[in-house]
Amino acid sequence: MQGINQTKNPSENARYSKPQLGMETAAQRLHRLLLQSTRSSVTFTQRIGVAFSGGVDSSLVAYLAKECGEKVELITVGLGNTTEMDFAKDASRALNLPLHTTAYSIDDVEEAIPKVISLIENCNPINIGIAIPFFWVAQVAASNGLHVLLAGQGADELFGGYHRYLSIYTEKGAEILQQTMFHDFVSYYTTGFKRDNAVCAYHDVVLRLPYANMRVAKFASGLPLPFKIDSTSDLLRKRVLRKTAEQVGLPSSIVNRAKKAVQYATGVDKALCKLAKRENLNTSDYCKNLLKTISPDGKLSE
Repeated sequence: MQGINQTKNPSENARYSKPQLGMETAAQRLHRLLLQSTRSSVTFTQRIGVAFSGGVDSSLVAYLAKECGEKVELITVGLGNTTEMDFAKDASRALNLPLHTTAYSIDDVEEAIPKVISLIENCNPINIGIAIPFFWVAQVAASNGLHVLLAGQGADELFGGYHRYLSIYTEKGAEILQQTMFHDFVSYYTTGFKRDNAVCAYHDVVLRLPYANMRVAKFASGLPLPFKIDSTSDLLRKRVLRKTAEQVGLPSSIVNRAKKAVQYATGVDKALCKLAKRENLNTSDYCKNLLKTISPDGKLSE
């Protein structure tokens, strides 16, 4: 996203905040901005893959890509045929879009870990747990001739999707929460995108993120907090994004689906814990030991 480093702190972004702006109007404007961002992401492509969970972030991305007139194909991965995969199938039918599903095993996780560590140059279990599903999604995309992949990354940081934001809201207040969300978004773009892009590039797949757009980020950072999180007990969050999804006609089963992080939804986090337990290790030490099989000195390249 060109220019992200020029995006100001939300407290300095007051000119984007319009107190008189209603939720309906804000959602309509967000739709236009996301549509423009998605259109620029799919220019000169004929077929588009979407990393798909069936949640509001990826479903809206899929809808917008379809609205751009593209041939959209959804991709869902996970360990076994889980309820999460069943939900993705139901959501794909609601969107009337084809879905590629691939079920992996704990052995596939074990096989992927060293490769992923090498690609992302990081042995943190959380980063590995996020990168492995992207590694698989890109693999499925490439095997189906899809070399441009859209994903919903960035939406949680911009619109308050993470559950931990409720604790920050309760303990430190609205202003600190807004600042935290903004810095989380910038951090994702400078570190998380590098991680996710690395595993996609390995499969010759280009990762594009409609939410990680300067105009979208500026608009989101200037919205009042209740447009994102309406209270310290808001279990859904991302209110204006859900309103946009509702306005374009996505079903309530998608609009009101609770957030579940990719490493948990796909079962990768649980698989990592099981693999570590076999060695009587915690996940951190287990991943560090695997690093030594890649780099004898246990260090990653600078």
